[in-house]
Amino acid sequence: MRSYFTFVFAVLFFPLCILGCIQRPKAFQAGPSPDIGRIIGSLERDKNDLISFGGVGRLKTVRGSRLKSVRIVWIGCQPQHLRVEVLGPWGQPTLTFIIDKSRFYLRSSQDNRFFKGDATVGNLSRFLSISVRAEDLFGILSGQPPILPFHHAKIQASKGNAGWLLCLYKKWGRLTEKIWLKEDAKVVKRVEVFDAWGDMQYRVEFSEFHHVESFFLPHRISIFDKKGPLWSLTVEEFLTKVSIPDGAFTLEPG
Repeated sequence: MRSYFTFVFAVLFFPLCILGCIQRPKAFQAGPSPDIGRIIGSLERDKNDLISFGGVGRLKTVRGSRLKSVRIVWIGCQPQHLRVEVLGPWGQPTLTFIIDKSRFYLRSSQDNRFFKGDATVGNLSRFLSISVRAEDLFGILSGQPPILPFHHAKIQASKGNAGWLLCLYKKWGRLTEKIWLKEDAKVVKRVEVFDAWGDMQYRVEFSEFHHVESFFLPHRISIFDKKGPLWSLTVEEFLTKVSIPDGAFTLEPG
C-alpha cells in the first residue's frame, strides 16, 4: 500500500517539480522613469547626425481592397531634401517625388503629369493619403520617428508591452503624440500622431532593427491611419553618408 501511495505521489508531484525548474522569461520590471529630456535629445541627435542617406526597398500600398507593390529608391540629405523614385518593371523611373525644403515636386512619367507647390501638410496629404509634415516624411524614410513640437511631456511604463510610453502635449494638456520605446528607452517601436481634436492622424511602426554604422535602424516601416494600413516599406538596403548628385532635388516637367 505504501508503494502505491509513493507511486501516486511521484506521478502528481514530479511534473510540478519539472515545471518549477523551467526558466520562465523575465517580465519587464519598470525601474525609475527615464529622463525625458535625455530621450528627446538622443532622438534629435540621431536625426541630425544622419546628414545624408539612400535606400532601396519595396513599398506596398493599400487603397481600399486594392494592394499594390512597387520597388522604390530614395536619397535624402539635411536640411530636408528628399528624392523618391518609383521604378517600373525594367528599373526605369515611373514616378518621381521631391521635397526641397519648403517646396515639393511630383512627376509621373506614365501619364506625363507634373505637380509642384508648397510642401504643406494639406498639399502633401493629397498625394500621400496621410496628414504628414515634410520634415516628418524625411525623418520616417531615414528610419527616424517624427517628433512634433510640444509644450510638456510625460513618461510611464507601457501597459501590456515591455518598454515605455512617452506622451507629448501641447498647451492646455492637448495630446499631440505618443511614442512607444523599447526597454532601453533609446529605440522607438511605434508612434501615433494626433490632430487638434484628439483624433489619430497616423501611426508609424518600426520593426526588425539592425545596425547601420552607428545607427540602429528599422528594416520594416509601416504606416496606418485610423481605418487601417496605408503602406508598408521593406528596406532592402540603406546607406549613410551617400554622395548627392548635383541637381538631385530639382525637377522639371518631362
